[in-house]
Amino acid sequence: MPPEILIPIAAVLVLVLLVVVVLMRRRRRATSAQDRAGSETVPFFQTPSAFLERVGEGGGPRIFALNKPYMIVGRDESSDIVLNAKLPNASTVSRRHAQIRREDDDFVVEDLGSQNGIKVNGHVTHRNLLHDGDHLSFGSVEFTFRLPHSPQSSESDT
Repeated sequence: MPPEILIPIAAVLVLVLLVVVVLMRRRRRATSAQDRAGSETVPFFQTPSAFLERVGEGGGPRIFALNKPYMIVGRDESSDIVLNAKLPNASTVSRRHAQIRREDDDFVVEDLGSQNGIKVNGHVTHRNLLHDGDHLSFGSVEFTFRLPHSPQSSESDT
């Protein structure tokens, strides 16, 4: 091919490559922003199998999807479920307070050495199997554990 044709073709190829790179970076930024947003943003292909519903007033998000093999609950920004300082009683929650882990079809909550501990249904525990409707306390911040299609959660919706 003559050089007069190769130069415009090469320019078009470089332009297409630049557009692809820019689009991929935008997509990567959007994905990382969703990851930082925590469990409230759930991609359609990651259907959550359980939820934590925060009990009480104010302080931001109330429902957190448990859509990873394990999730850390705490005040630290790197936690999967961040309980920020604006939340009432947040000072009773450690930076890395507890972990909720999926084990086959079950969910287990485990204390990560927090100062104020965890309770399940009012009982202090270090590690506990969770059932739909269980009440969890991380320090003084309370949640209810929910499975999406259990008979108890559908009864409470009626």
